Amino acid sequence: MTKLMKFITKTPFFIIYAFAFFISACSSNKLDVDVSDIEVNLELKRMEQDIFDNKEKNVASQNQFLIENYGWLYEAFMMDMIGEGSPYDPMAAEYLKGFSTHQDMLKIYDETQKEFKDFSNYHSELEKSFKYYKYYFPDSTLPKIITFYSNFNANILPYENNLAIGLDMYLGTDHEIIKGLPIEFFPQYIKEKMTSEYMVADAMKAWLMNRFAPSIKDGDDFLSTIITLGKVMYLLDAMLPFEEDYIKFGCTKEQMEWCFYQEKNIWKTIIDNNVLYSKDKGVILQYVSEGPFTKGMPHESPSKLGVWLGWQIVKDYVAHKDVSVLELLQQKSPKVILKSYSQGDRD
Repeated sequence: MTKLMKFITKTPFFIIYAFAFFISACSSNKLDVDVSDIEVNLELKRMEQDIFDNKEKNVASQNQFLIENYGWLYEAFMMDMIGEGSPYDPMAAEYLKGFSTHQDMLKIYDETQKEFKDFSNYHSELEKSFKYYKYYFPDSTLPKIITFYSNFNANILPYENNLAIGLDMYLGTDHEIIKGLPIEFFPQYIKEKMTSEYMVADAMKAWLMNRFAPSIKDGDDFLSTIITLGKVMYLLDAMLPFEEDYIKFGCTKEQMEWCFYQEKNIWKTIIDNNVLYSKDKGVILQYVSEGPFTKGMPHESPSKLGVWLGWQIVKDYVAHKDVSVLELLQQKSPKVILKSYSQGDRD
């Protein structure tokens, strides 16, 4: 792996938000709507194949093809992911050739193709999820799906009207390449989620977050932030009505169980520490950011407990008020939504 690391950027960036929801996959699930008559055909493009499988002798033509077909993603790949500079540089084609013919890069590419050359199952699952999306938002434009090699920099990148998936980030926790990634940049809590079972949920989360959850702004308090994120995560439930909670949240089954058993204590900690209406960005980020656990909480907790709590509050509001997905989005008052929260007192 030593040669490999010369090509891998030292600080990975992750454009995903992974949070949890609790949905009972049974006939009473109100999100089990009929989407059988909805047509969804998502275009699929394979940037990693266009880079590594290219038989074109003219590398300049290949570089131009990649610019025209992948735009921002290819620019980010060249400049940020492999550090070869702008694809508009006169030498960009030669740099790309050197990268795509390097034996270590070819090894990783071959491993991604062993796992994902046939992407049909994942493509089908994404199309199924976007049927639900189309059910609730019938006038929405659907994305193109792009698979790519991220050089271990990003798993999901929504941009423009594209949803890009970094296949190398889903090779599997126990894969030799993933196990060999340096622990200082890829701690175990990240490696645990570098498996294909999280891929579709991660992709849908990123798409929904990009469209429904703006960044934390000056003046936003903790409650308004977690309600916004809770709404988005309830949308994820609507797009994946039968997926496991821990998959949608991006944690282990044990961490998910811990959340439900400790809900009252989580709420009590938020109240006792005067967090609920805090506008301190540092405090807010403590409860909504990725990590091995939530800072200030037991190490058994997953990260992002604030978002988990926001989801619980939103879910209680939907249940008690019997509102639809669209009615939920129309309710702009976090305090109104909070009034229905059971604070963990569920029978």
